[in-house]
Amino acid sequence: MLIQKVSRMQNNLPFLKKSLLVALVLTGSFSAFSQEKCGTMQNHKRKLATDKKYAQEVVEYDLMINKWLENQSTQKNQQALPIVIPVVFHVVYKTAGQNISNAQVLSQLTVLNEDYGRTNADTSNTPAAFKPVAANTGIQFCIAQQDENGNPTTGIERRLTTVTSWTTDDAVKFYAQGGLDAWDPTKYLNIWVCNLGSGLLGYGEFPTGTVSNTYGLVIGYFCCGNTGAVSPPYNLGRTSTHEIGHCFNLGHIWGDDGGSCSGSDGVADTPNSASEHYGCPNYPLLDACQTANPGIMFMNYMDYTDDNCMNMFTTGQANRMLAVVNNPPYNALQTSIACVPIILQADDAGLPGITSPTGTFCTGTITPVVVLKNWGTNTLTSATINYKVDNGAVQTFSYIGTLASLDTVSVTLPAITASNGAHTFTSYPTFPNTVNDMNTVNDTMVSNFTVAGGGGQLLPYQEGFETTPFPQNGITLNNPDNATTWARTTVAAKTGAASAFMDDFNYNASGEVDEMILPALDLTSVSNPQLRFQVAYQMYTNPTSNPSYSDTLAVLISTDCGQSWIQLYKKFSTTLTTTTPTFSTNSFDPNSNQWRLEAINLTSYAAVNNAIIKFKHTTDYENQMYIDDINIDTATIFIGVETIDFSNQVIIYPNPANDQVVIRFGEEISASATTISITDQLGREVVAKMNFPSQYTVNISTAALASGTYFIRINAKGKMAYKKLVVQH
Repeated sequence: MLIQKVSRMQNNLPFLKKSLLVALVLTGSFSAFSQEKCGTMQNHKRKLATDKKYAQEVVEYDLMINKWLENQSTQKNQQALPIVIPVVFHVVYKTAGQNISNAQVLSQLTVLNEDYGRTNADTSNTPAAFKPVAANTGIQFCIAQQDENGNPTTGIERRLTTVTSWTTDDAVKFYAQGGLDAWDPTKYLNIWVCNLGSGLLGYGEFPTGTVSNTYGLVIGYFCCGNTGAVSPPYNLGRTSTHEIGHCFNLGHIWGDDGGSCSGSDGVADTPNSASEHYGCPNYPLLDACQTANPGIMFMNYMDYTDDNCMNMFTTGQANRMLAVVNNPPYNALQTSIACVPIILQADDAGLPGITSPTGTFCTGTITPVVVLKNWGTNTLTSATINYKVDNGAVQTFSYIGTLASLDTVSVTLPAITASNGAHTFTSYPTFPNTVNDMNTVNDTMVSNFTVAGGGGQLLPYQEGFETTPFPQNGITLNNPDNATTWARTTVAAKTGAASAFMDDFNYNASGEVDEMILPALDLTSVSNPQLRFQVAYQMYTNPTSNPSYSDTLAVLISTDCGQSWIQLYKKFSTTLTTTTPTFSTNSFDPNSNQWRLEAINLTSYAAVNNAIIKFKHTTDYENQMYIDDINIDTATIFIGVETIDFSNQVIIYPNPANDQVVIRFGEEISASATTISITDQLGREVVAKMNFPSQYTVNISTAALASGTYFIRINAKGKMAYKKLVVQH
């Protein structure tokens, strides 16, 4: 399997003969692990073997970086103002000695700013021949002042672990494996400080077009900063300087070519060398690659010399790093406000979340539960919690308690009542400690829920994802990892302009489940109910591979308001794919011919007046999956965009309509024997007509209808027709 996955990258090699990353794959030559200070290449090689998209993405990203550099007007670094990157340190320790002080951590930040700004005191040690290319990179670093939830932070978090030492397998980057989870890598540069084994000082992660939750660097506690528990000769903080270089797409200056002088780090002004260098050589240093002065640039931060021997980046390296932080996705670090201090007011209450109501309820009597947070510096002893259903009257509840600054508490509110159908619940606090709230920005939260007591909404049900916001009309999402989940896209659609999709091409979380749950439906409202939907999918991996990979789609039904579920449908691999070839290493964006209509018989549940159906997706980090035109109605009706038994006999126009829609019947159908019903997306009838004066044409006013999607149901001589209508004012 390793050969098969790496071959994807090798197929692109003709375009990347000068790429560092390609050289690594081609030669397979790495310094012996026992001699390495830096484990970046170990980490890189492991990902090539285990992550089927990593190889492709590093190649594509490297191409983008090179193209950006080629388009620049000058080779000189002309960054007018420094780019400031927020940093968070995750200190993971087993012993007291590994739990380094805040002062040692912050000394590392000082070293980074000096080295990347070329204000380090040892710039005088840069040989005169190399000083013309020695550069201020234009990049600086700041310590995070607020965490992902907007709380004040020191930018340093700590965890006592049972793990004795760590390797380059990224385990330290996950709380579940004894480490600490990354903070949002589009807002923070994550640095893990721990006890690295195998003689390693640290390792970084090369950038790709997708920001992963492992992006950042890991360093040993004994080489973090320049004070405290640091150990010479790695006691000046240059390990982090080196590893961040990898994070910003710099390679080792010798190109990791195993001594053949054919490797390249992709930077023109760093003289190539046969291998890495240790200790602190005397200048000038010559080898088989550099046989004349000025020789080897062993004092470059991207070599392996001792900390007191390193003192420079080059202009070319600076430009390469600036290419990373000025282009997506890492340019998001520039706009992060993580270093902006949080200024707390004296009295400030907010609602960061609503626990209930969300989802579907079998009864219209619901007990709300909200999360109250004290954003103020004063202890919160009282507050008024306001809440309402839809646009109904605002109700109030008095919170009395003792809530310390930045703490949260779950507050159970008095029961509310809601009718059947989809609803919104809104809540917000006022009068913390009996005074006016000093910051209302963090107050209001809204949740969506559906009541299906006594029966769900009447059929027919249709959803084509044409309107916003998503999810629409009582649909709820279950997103356990709070990461990639079902979303609306206009990239592809079977009909109309939009569909729902899962971004599996970029969802590197194998086994994670995401669900799209329809509102409760009354299946007794039609005879022989049937679910139909359009699906489009293509795999990334060849299905003949061993092991093989595939994302999975399942459809389930619940008849007890979600307490239990019965599987109706499950497909994966070639049974799920809808196009030939069945796999592609490109992101899948289907055309209108690359969809398949799926039909699921629901007659076994025809007596259920409160059924919930959900689309369950399980990712295997493969390729995009799309759903469109979900329809539930009588099985004899072919439900779709033009879903009629006599489609050539009924025409509606204009569509979209403004003030009026015209329905025209063919000669075989008489309008006088026809009934027409228009329903909204919640199944509510908004127009009903019969006994028309004209035999073949019916004009229906849509002026009073709100803009949105509607469904025209036509009963003509015992035959049923079903049309989608869009109203736009």
